[in-house]
Amino acid sequence: MTRTGLRLAALALAAVAAILAWVLGALFTHRLSVLALIALAAFVATGHGLLRFAANLRTDARSRQRNTVHFAWLAAGAAVYMSIAHFAVGRAPRRTIEPVSQQGADSWTLDDGTRIAFVHTPARVERRGPPIVMLHGGPGVPELPPILETGVRPLDFAADSGFDVYYYDQRGAGLSDRLDLRSAIPYSVAMHVADLEQIRRRIGADSVILAGHGWGATLAINYMLQYPARVARVVLLSPAPLWYAGYPDFVDPSARAKITDVDASALALLERPPLRLLVGRLTATTSTRAAHTLVTDWEADQWWTEATGRALRLGQPRVTCRSDPTWGLPPLTGLGFFAYSYTVASALDLPDPRTALASITTAVLVVRGLCDYTIGHVAQDYLDALPGAVYVAIPGAGYLIWTEQAPLLERIASDFLLGRAVPLAFYKPR
Repeated sequence: MTRTGLRLAALALAAVAAILAWVLGALFTHRLSVLALIALAAFVATGHGLLRFAANLRTDARSRQRNTVHFAWLAAGAAVYMSIAHFAVGRAPRRTIEPVSQQGADSWTLDDGTRIAFVHTPARVERRGPPIVMLHGGPGVPELPPILETGVRPLDFAADSGFDVYYYDQRGAGLSDRLDLRSAIPYSVAMHVADLEQIRRRIGADSVILAGHGWGATLAINYMLQYPARVARVVLLSPAPLWYAGYPDFVDPSARAKITDVDASALALLERPPLRLLVGRLTATTSTRAAHTLVTDWEADQWWTEATGRALRLGQPRVTCRSDPTWGLPPLTGLGFFAYSYTVASALDLPDPRTALASITTAVLVVRGLCDYTIGHVAQDYLDALPGAVYVAIPGAGYLIWTEQAPLLERIASDFLLGRAVPLAFYKPR
Protein backbone atom coordinates (compact mmCIF):
# COMPACT_ATOMS: atom_id res chain seq x y z
CA MET A 1 0.00 0.00 0.00
CA THR A 2 1.25 3.51 -0.78
CA ARG A 3 2.09 6.04 1.90
CA THR A 4 -1.03 8.03 1.05
CA GLY A 5 -3.14 4.88 1.25
CA LEU A 6 -1.75 4.05 4.68
CA ARG A 7 -2.55 7.53 5.94
CA LEU A 8 -6.10 7.41 4.62
CA ALA A 9 -6.58 4.00 6.22
CA ALA A 10 -5.28 5.39 9.53
CA LEU A 11 -7.78 8.24 9.44
CA ALA A 12 -10.62 5.86 8.54
CA LEU A 13 -9.78 3.71 11.56
CA ALA A 14 -9.66 6.87 13.67
CA ALA A 15 -13.22 7.66 12.56
CA VAL A 16 -14.31 4.18 13.64
CA ALA A 17 -12.65 4.79 17.01
CA ALA A 18 -14.55 8.08 17.31
CA ILE A 19 -17.88 6.34 16.75
CA LEU A 20 -17.02 3.68 19.34
CA ALA A 21 -15.97 6.39 21.79
CA TRP A 22 -19.32 8.14 21.23
CA VAL A 23 -21.25 4.93 21.87
CA LEU A 24 -19.25 4.01 24.98
CA GLY A 25 -19.31 7.60 26.22
CA ALA A 26 -23.10 7.36 26.31
CA LEU A 27 -22.65 5.07 29.32
CA PHE A 28 -21.58 8.10 31.33
CA THR A 29 -23.41 11.08 29.82
CA HIS A 30 -26.30 11.88 27.50
CA ARG A 31 -25.13 15.43 26.70
CA LEU A 32 -24.43 15.60 22.99
CA SER A 33 -21.76 18.30 23.33
CA VAL A 34 -19.77 16.13 25.76
CA LEU A 35 -20.15 13.06 23.55
CA ALA A 36 -18.94 15.08 20.57
CA LEU A 37 -15.79 16.13 22.47
CA ILE A 38 -15.14 12.54 23.57
CA ALA A 39 -15.46 11.36 19.96
CA LEU A 40 -13.16 14.11 18.67
CA ALA A 41 -10.54 13.31 21.30
CA ALA A 42 -10.70 9.64 20.31
CA PHE A 43 -10.28 10.58 16.64
CA VAL A 44 -7.24 12.79 17.30
CA ALA A 45 -5.54 10.33 19.66
CA THR A 46 -6.15 7.31 17.46
CA GLY A 47 -5.31 9.17 14.29
CA HIS A 48 -2.06 10.50 15.73
CA GLY A 49 -0.93 7.05 16.84
CA LEU A 50 -1.87 5.34 13.58
CA LEU A 51 -0.28 8.04 11.41
CA ARG A 52 3.00 7.71 13.30
CA PHE A 53 2.78 3.95 12.92
CA ALA A 54 2.18 4.35 9.18
CA ALA A 55 5.18 6.69 8.91
CA ASN A 56 7.38 4.12 10.65
CA LEU A 57 6.38 1.48 8.11
CA ARG A 58 7.42 3.55 5.09
CA THR A 59 10.53 5.52 6.12
CA ASP A 60 13.95 4.85 7.61
CA ALA A 61 14.97 5.93 11.12
CA ARG A 62 16.77 9.12 10.02
CA SER A 63 13.86 10.43 7.94
CA ARG A 64 11.40 9.51 10.68
CA GLN A 65 13.00 12.03 12.97
CA ARG A 66 12.42 14.81 10.43
CA ASN A 67 8.98 13.61 9.31
CA THR A 68 6.21 15.77 10.77
CA VAL A 69 3.92 15.59 7.77
CA HIS A 70 1.54 13.34 9.64
CA PHE A 71 0.54 16.30 11.81
CA ALA A 72 -0.73 18.05 8.70
CA TRP A 73 -2.62 14.91 7.77
CA LEU A 74 -4.02 14.70 11.28
CA ALA A 75 -5.19 18.31 11.22
CA ALA A 76 -6.77 17.91 7.79
CA GLY A 77 -8.36 14.63 8.83
CA ALA A 78 -9.77 16.18 12.00
CA ALA A 79 -11.25 19.06 10.00
CA VAL A 80 -12.89 16.65 7.54
CA TYR A 81 -14.11 14.47 10.40
CA MET A 82 -15.71 17.41 12.23
CA SER A 83 -17.41 18.59 9.02
CA ILE A 84 -18.84 15.16 8.27
CA ALA A 85 -19.84 14.64 11.91
CA HIS A 86 -21.66 17.98 11.94
CA PHE A 87 -23.53 17.60 8.66
CA ALA A 88 -24.22 13.85 8.77
CA VAL A 89 -24.76 13.30 12.50
CA GLY A 90 -24.84 16.54 14.44
CA ARG A 91 -27.46 18.36 12.39
CA ALA A 92 -31.04 17.14 11.96
CA PRO A 93 -32.39 16.96 8.39
CA ARG A 94 -34.92 19.40 7.03
CA ARG A 95 -38.43 18.56 8.20
CA THR A 96 -40.61 17.73 5.21
CA ILE A 97 -43.56 15.99 6.91
CA GLU A 98 -46.11 18.22 8.55
CA PRO A 99 -47.67 17.26 11.91
CA VAL A 100 -51.01 15.45 11.58
CA SER A 101 -54.07 17.58 12.27
CA GLN A 102 -55.95 16.72 15.46
CA GLN A 103 -59.25 18.12 14.18
CA GLY A 104 -62.13 15.65 14.31
CA ALA A 105 -60.74 13.34 17.00
CA ASP A 106 -61.60 12.95 20.68
CA SER A 107 -59.21 11.55 23.27
CA TRP A 108 -58.93 9.46 26.41
CA THR A 109 -56.33 10.25 29.08
CA LEU A 110 -54.68 7.16 30.53
CA ASP A 111 -53.46 6.79 34.11
CA ASP A 112 -49.94 8.00 33.27
CA GLY A 113 -51.27 11.12 31.53
CA THR A 114 -50.86 9.76 27.98
CA ARG A 115 -53.51 11.06 25.59
CA ILE A 116 -54.98 8.41 23.27
CA ALA A 117 -56.89 9.81 20.28
CA PHE A 118 -60.04 8.11 19.02
CA VAL A 119 -63.18 8.52 16.96
CA HIS A 120 -66.48 6.91 17.87
CA THR A 121 -69.33 5.79 15.66
CA PRO A 122 -72.37 5.17 17.90
CA ALA A 123 -74.87 2.41 17.22
CA ARG A 124 -77.57 3.63 14.83
CA VAL A 125 -80.21 1.19 16.13
CA GLU A 126 -80.85 -0.47 19.48
CA ARG A 127 -77.58 -1.87 20.86
CA ARG A 128 -77.11 -5.60 20.22
CA GLY A 129 -73.84 -6.28 22.00
CA PRO A 130 -70.58 -4.97 23.44
CA PRO A 131 -68.72 -2.15 21.69
CA ILE A 132 -66.25 -2.93 18.92
CA VAL A 133 -62.71 -1.62 19.31
CA MET A 134 -60.63 -1.51 16.13
CA LEU A 135 -56.91 -2.22 16.56
CA HIS A 136 -54.79 -0.86 13.73
CA GLY A 137 -51.82 -2.47 12.04
CA GLY A 138 -48.14 -1.75 11.90
CA PRO A 139 -47.31 -1.51 14.74
CA GLY A 140 -46.94 2.22 14.39
CA VAL A 141 -49.23 2.63 11.35
CA PRO A 142 -52.17 4.64 12.71
CA GLU A 143 -55.88 4.44 11.95
CA LEU A 144 -57.13 7.97 12.50
CA PRO A 145 -55.18 10.02 9.92
CA PRO A 146 -56.60 8.07 6.94
CA ILE A 147 -60.06 7.95 8.54
CA LEU A 148 -60.12 11.72 9.00
CA GLU A 149 -58.57 12.33 5.59
CA THR A 150 -60.78 10.00 3.52
CA GLY A 151 -63.86 9.58 5.73
CA VAL A 152 -63.68 5.79 5.33
CA ARG A 153 -64.38 3.95 8.58
CA PRO A 154 -63.86 0.23 7.87
CA LEU A 155 -66.34 -1.20 10.39
CA ASP A 156 -69.04 1.45 10.49
CA PHE A 157 -71.49 -1.01 8.95
CA ALA A 158 -71.63 -2.62 12.41
CA ALA A 159 -73.31 0.53 13.75
CA ASP A 160 -76.30 -0.34 11.57
CA SER A 161 -76.53 -3.67 13.42
CA GLY A 162 -76.50 -2.09 16.87
CA PHE A 163 -72.81 -1.88 17.81
CA ASP A 164 -70.78 1.10 18.96
CA VAL A 165 -67.50 1.23 17.02
CA TYR A 166 -64.32 2.83 18.34
CA TYR A 167 -61.18 3.52 16.30
CA TYR A 168 -58.06 4.70 18.10
CA ASP A 169 -54.40 5.36 17.44
CA GLN A 170 -52.15 3.27 19.64
CA ARG A 171 -49.61 5.03 21.81
CA GLY A 172 -46.67 6.23 19.73
CA ALA A 173 -48.45 6.75 16.40
CA GLY A 174 -50.88 9.02 14.62
CA LEU A 175 -52.78 11.48 16.78
CA SER A 176 -51.92 9.80 20.10
CA ASP A 177 -49.07 10.86 22.36
CA ARG A 178 -45.51 9.65 21.87
CA LEU A 179 -43.30 8.46 24.68
CA ASP A 180 -40.38 10.64 25.72
CA LEU A 181 -37.84 7.90 25.15
CA ARG A 182 -35.11 9.89 26.85
CA SER A 183 -36.64 8.74 30.13
CA ALA A 184 -39.63 6.46 29.52
CA ILE A 185 -39.65 2.68 29.20
CA PRO A 186 -39.78 1.87 25.45
CA TYR A 187 -42.88 0.60 23.67
CA SER A 188 -43.78 -3.08 24.09
CA VAL A 189 -46.60 -5.52 23.47
CA ALA A 190 -47.35 -5.50 27.21
CA MET A 191 -47.65 -1.70 27.15
CA HIS A 192 -50.18 -1.78 24.30
CA VAL A 193 -52.15 -4.51 26.09
CA ALA A 194 -52.25 -2.41 29.27
CA ASP A 195 -53.37 0.63 27.26
CA LEU A 196 -56.20 -1.40 25.70
CA GLU A 197 -57.41 -2.52 29.11
CA GLN A 198 -57.52 1.09 30.27
CA ILE A 199 -59.42 2.02 27.11
CA ARG A 200 -62.02 -0.67 27.89
CA ARG A 201 -62.49 0.91 31.29
CA ARG A 202 -62.71 4.41 29.81
CA ILE A 203 -65.46 3.18 27.50
CA GLY A 204 -67.23 1.70 30.51
CA ALA A 205 -67.79 -1.73 28.96
CA ASP A 206 -67.66 -5.02 30.86
CA SER A 207 -66.40 -6.67 27.69
CA VAL A 208 -65.50 -5.66 24.15
CA ILE A 209 -65.41 -7.07 20.66
CA LEU A 210 -61.91 -6.72 19.27
CA ALA A 211 -61.30 -6.17 15.58
CA GLY A 212 -57.60 -6.46 14.80
CA HIS A 213 -56.10 -5.57 11.43
CA GLY A 214 -52.56 -6.78 10.63
CA TRP A 215 -50.49 -6.32 13.77
CA GLY A 216 -53.75 -5.44 15.52
CA ALA A 217 -54.64 -9.15 15.34
CA THR A 218 -51.50 -9.99 17.30
CA LEU A 219 -52.41 -7.34 19.86
CA ALA A 220 -55.98 -8.68 20.13
CA ILE A 221 -54.75 -12.19 20.88
CA ASN A 222 -52.25 -10.98 23.48
CA TYR A 223 -55.01 -8.97 25.17
CA MET A 224 -57.32 -11.99 25.13
CA LEU A 225 -54.59 -14.12 26.70
CA GLN A 226 -54.38 -11.73 29.64
CA TYR A 227 -58.07 -10.74 29.89
CA PRO A 228 -60.10 -13.60 28.39
CA ALA A 229 -63.29 -12.67 30.28
CA ARG A 230 -63.20 -9.16 28.80
CA VAL A 231 -63.36 -10.31 25.17
CA ALA A 232 -66.78 -11.24 23.78
CA ARG A 233 -65.76 -11.92 20.17
CA VAL A 234 -62.78 -11.29 17.92
CA VAL A 235 -62.59 -10.32 14.25
CA LEU A 236 -59.14 -10.62 12.68
CA LEU A 237 -58.56 -8.96 9.30
CA SER A 238 -55.44 -9.82 7.29
CA PRO A 239 -53.70 -10.91 10.50
CA ALA A 240 -49.99 -10.57 11.17
CA PRO A 241 -48.30 -13.52 12.90
CA LEU A 242 -49.83 -14.95 16.04
CA TRP A 243 -46.25 -15.47 17.26
CA TYR A 244 -43.66 -13.17 15.68
CA ALA A 245 -40.69 -15.35 16.61
CA GLY A 246 -42.15 -18.14 14.50
CA TYR A 247 -42.25 -15.94 11.38
CA PRO A 248 -39.32 -13.50 11.27
CA ASP A 249 -40.17 -12.93 7.59
CA PHE A 250 -43.84 -13.44 6.77
CA VAL A 251 -44.09 -11.66 3.41
CA ASP A 252 -45.04 -13.98 0.57
CA PRO A 253 -42.37 -13.66 -2.17
CA SER A 254 -45.12 -13.80 -4.80
CA ALA A 255 -46.58 -10.60 -3.36
CA ARG A 256 -43.57 -8.59 -4.50
CA ALA A 257 -43.98 -6.92 -7.89
CA LYS A 258 -41.20 -7.08 -10.45
CA ILE A 259 -39.27 -3.83 -10.57
CA THR A 260 -36.35 -2.54 -12.60
CA ASP A 261 -32.78 -2.63 -11.35
CA VAL A 262 -32.83 1.17 -11.17
CA ASP A 263 -35.94 1.19 -8.95
CA ALA A 264 -34.51 -1.62 -6.82
CA SER A 265 -31.27 0.29 -6.28
CA ALA A 266 -33.12 3.53 -5.48
CA LEU A 267 -35.37 1.72 -2.99
CA ALA A 268 -32.44 -0.02 -1.31
CA LEU A 269 -30.71 3.34 -0.92
CA LEU A 270 -33.84 4.94 0.56
CA GLU A 271 -34.45 2.04 2.95
CA ARG A 272 -30.90 2.26 4.27
CA PRO A 273 -31.00 4.44 7.41
CA PRO A 274 -28.89 7.61 7.20
CA LEU A 275 -25.70 7.79 9.22
CA ARG A 276 -27.37 9.86 11.92
CA LEU A 277 -29.96 7.13 12.58
CA LEU A 278 -27.32 4.41 12.50
CA VAL A 279 -25.24 6.25 15.10
CA GLY A 280 -28.41 6.69 17.16
CA ARG A 281 -29.11 2.97 16.97
CA LEU A 282 -25.56 2.15 18.09
CA THR A 283 -25.79 4.67 20.91
CA ALA A 284 -29.03 3.05 22.12
CA THR A 285 -27.07 -0.10 22.98
CA THR A 286 -25.48 1.79 25.88
CA SER A 287 -27.88 4.68 26.52
CA THR A 288 -31.37 5.09 25.12
CA ARG A 289 -31.44 8.53 26.70
CA ALA A 290 -28.44 9.71 24.67
CA ALA A 291 -29.75 8.01 21.53
CA HIS A 292 -33.14 9.71 21.74
CA THR A 293 -31.57 13.03 22.62
CA LEU A 294 -29.75 12.76 19.30
CA VAL A 295 -32.58 11.36 17.16
CA THR A 296 -36.11 12.66 17.69
CA ASP A 297 -39.40 10.97 16.82
CA TRP A 298 -40.21 13.09 13.78
CA GLU A 299 -36.81 12.46 12.22
CA ALA A 300 -37.10 8.67 12.42
CA ASP A 301 -40.77 8.84 11.38
CA GLN A 302 -39.92 10.96 8.35
CA TRP A 303 -37.31 8.50 7.06
CA TRP A 304 -39.59 5.50 7.70
CA THR A 305 -42.60 7.15 6.08
CA GLU A 306 -40.67 8.04 2.93
CA ALA A 307 -39.09 4.59 2.65
CA THR A 308 -42.39 2.77 3.30
CA GLY A 309 -44.30 4.95 0.85
CA ARG A 310 -41.75 4.38 -1.89
CA ALA A 311 -41.76 0.62 -1.29
CA LEU A 312 -45.55 0.39 -1.46
CA ARG A 313 -45.69 2.49 -4.64
CA LEU A 314 -43.33 -0.05 -6.21
CA GLY A 315 -45.40 -3.00 -4.99
CA GLN A 316 -42.91 -4.10 -2.34
CA PRO A 317 -45.12 -5.73 -1.21
CA ARG A 318 -48.38 -5.51 -3.14
CA VAL A 319 -51.32 -4.82 -0.82
CA THR A 320 -54.09 -5.02 -3.44
CA CYS A 321 -55.35 -7.29 -6.19
CA ARG A 322 -55.35 -4.39 -8.63
CA SER A 323 -52.61 -3.84 -11.21
CA ASP A 324 -51.92 -0.45 -9.65
CA PRO A 325 -50.07 -1.23 -6.38
CA THR A 326 -51.22 2.05 -4.84
CA TRP A 327 -54.94 1.50 -5.49
CA GLY A 328 -56.94 1.98 -2.30
CA LEU A 329 -53.92 3.00 -0.25
CA PRO A 330 -54.77 5.81 2.17
CA PRO A 331 -52.28 8.63 2.78
CA LEU A 332 -49.27 7.51 4.79
CA THR A 333 -49.20 10.01 7.63
CA GLY A 334 -48.55 9.82 11.33
CA LEU A 335 -46.36 6.72 11.22
CA GLY A 336 -44.44 6.03 14.43
CA PHE A 337 -41.09 4.35 13.79
CA PHE A 338 -40.09 3.84 17.41
CA ALA A 339 -43.52 2.43 18.28
CA TYR A 340 -42.92 -0.01 15.43
CA SER A 341 -39.33 -0.98 16.14
CA TYR A 342 -39.53 -1.36 19.91
CA THR A 343 -42.90 -3.16 19.80
CA VAL A 344 -41.72 -5.67 17.21
CA ALA A 345 -38.54 -6.25 19.21
CA SER A 346 -40.62 -7.06 22.28
CA ALA A 347 -42.96 -9.29 20.22
CA LEU A 348 -39.98 -11.35 19.07
CA ASP A 349 -39.14 -12.06 22.72
CA LEU A 350 -42.60 -13.34 23.67
CA PRO A 351 -43.10 -17.07 24.33
CA ASP A 352 -45.16 -19.22 21.98
CA PRO A 353 -48.82 -18.51 22.91
CA ARG A 354 -50.42 -21.46 21.15
CA THR A 355 -50.56 -23.84 24.13
CA ALA A 356 -52.21 -21.19 26.32
CA LEU A 357 -54.78 -20.39 23.62
CA ALA A 358 -56.02 -23.98 23.44
CA SER A 359 -58.22 -23.42 26.50
CA ILE A 360 -59.84 -20.20 25.19
CA THR A 361 -63.09 -20.87 23.34
CA THR A 362 -63.99 -17.29 22.41
CA ALA A 363 -65.55 -17.04 18.94
CA VAL A 364 -62.95 -15.73 16.45
CA LEU A 365 -63.46 -14.82 12.80
CA VAL A 366 -60.32 -14.80 10.63
CA VAL A 367 -60.80 -12.96 7.32
CA ARG A 368 -58.05 -12.89 4.74
CA GLY A 369 -58.02 -11.55 1.21
CA LEU A 370 -56.57 -13.95 -1.32
CA CYS A 371 -54.22 -11.18 -2.46
CA ASP A 372 -52.92 -10.52 1.04
CA TYR A 373 -49.15 -10.17 1.09
CA THR A 374 -48.58 -12.51 4.06
CA ILE A 375 -47.89 -16.20 3.63
CA GLY A 376 -50.90 -18.46 4.16
CA HIS A 377 -49.40 -20.23 7.18
CA VAL A 378 -49.82 -17.02 9.20
CA ALA A 379 -53.63 -17.27 9.07
CA GLN A 380 -53.51 -21.03 9.52
CA ASP A 381 -51.74 -20.57 12.85
CA TYR A 382 -54.79 -18.78 14.26
CA LEU A 383 -57.07 -21.57 13.13
CA ASP A 384 -54.86 -24.25 14.63
CA ALA A 385 -54.44 -22.42 17.96
CA LEU A 386 -57.98 -21.11 18.58
CA PRO A 387 -60.75 -23.71 19.12
CA GLY A 388 -63.47 -21.17 18.35
CA ALA A 389 -61.96 -19.85 15.11
CA VAL A 390 -63.56 -19.87 11.65
CA TYR A 391 -61.89 -18.72 8.46
CA VAL A 392 -63.14 -16.86 5.42
CA ALA A 393 -61.02 -16.31 2.33
CA ILE A 394 -62.23 -13.36 0.25
CA PRO A 395 -61.36 -13.33 -3.45
CA GLY A 396 -60.45 -10.06 -5.12
CA ALA A 397 -59.15 -8.49 -1.90
CA GLY A 398 -55.72 -7.74 -0.54
CA TYR A 399 -54.48 -6.42 2.78
CA LEU A 400 -57.05 -3.61 3.01
CA ILE A 401 -60.09 -5.82 2.51
CA TRP A 402 -62.66 -3.03 2.99
CA THR A 403 -61.27 -1.04 0.07
CA GLU A 404 -61.87 -3.83 -2.48
CA GLN A 405 -64.63 -6.05 -1.10
CA ALA A 406 -66.56 -3.89 1.37
CA PRO A 407 -70.04 -5.44 0.73
CA LEU A 408 -68.74 -8.98 1.16
CA LEU A 409 -66.80 -8.08 4.29
CA GLU A 410 -69.90 -6.37 5.70
CA ARG A 411 -72.07 -9.42 5.07
CA ILE A 412 -69.60 -11.87 6.63
CA ALA A 413 -68.66 -9.75 9.64
CA SER A 414 -72.27 -8.73 10.38
CA ASP A 415 -73.42 -12.35 10.45
CA PHE A 416 -70.55 -13.24 12.77
CA LEU A 417 -71.21 -10.32 15.12
CA LEU A 418 -74.90 -11.19 15.34
CA GLY A 419 -74.22 -14.88 15.97
CA ARG A 420 -75.54 -16.07 12.63
CA ALA A 421 -73.88 -18.72 10.47
CA VAL A 422 -71.00 -17.18 8.53
CA PRO A 423 -71.33 -17.62 4.76
CA LEU A 424 -68.44 -18.76 2.60
CA ALA A 425 -66.53 -19.92 5.67
CA PHE A 426 -63.93 -22.64 5.63
CA TYR A 427 -64.07 -24.06 9.14
CA LYS A 428 -61.04 -25.39 10.90
CA PRO A 429 -60.74 -29.16 10.32
CA ARG A 430 -61.52 -31.22 13.39
